[in-house]
Amino acid sequence: MFLSWPGMALDSQTDKIKETAREIRLQISQLDLQLKEHLRKALEEFGDRPVECAPNEARQSLSDCIAEDGDTLTHTTITVAKVSKQDDDPLGNLKDTEERFALFTEQLNKTNDLLASAGATLYRSGFDITPEMDQLRRNVIVYVERKQANDLRTKQALLIATVAIILIAIFGLIFAVIRRFR
Repeated sequence: MFLSWPGMALDSQTDKIKETAREIRLQISQLDLQLKEHLRKALEEFGDRPVECAPNEARQSLSDCIAEDGDTLTHTTITVAKVSKQDDDPLGNLKDTEERFALFTEQLNKTNDLLASAGATLYRSGFDITPEMDQLRRNVIVYVERKQANDLRTKQALLIATVAIILIAIFGLIFAVIRRFR
């Protein structure tokens, strides 16, 4: 029980990290939907304005630029809301969340660049996910440090127990041999 008790605390921390990562990914999805809606409205109003889609290319309308982009800016990115039972690793949850955050940031920047070129209002959300992402990163770092410390303590306890058993066996054997010859 002494060896398993710290592990139970790590399990609750794992659940907390998993839940936080899921909530952040869902919040990013909501922001992504808002971004798509903002872009749709901007296309209705400014879709015919000429913009530079890529450097050193001829100017095209905003609608044509987005259509050329393969509609990646107008399609919602799928977010993993629930991770499988096999993926209990907080590092995996952090990786999935970081990837989703990076995809959203890339689309946000690309969309705002095109909107700025067309003279449309930029998408700005009143909600910033960066503090939650930073807290998730800190939680995962603390989890990894505690898990490593717990593993080290477990190994130390097993080493001490093994040495103690060996010493008890040696001294027990010596005691039995001495008693036999008396």
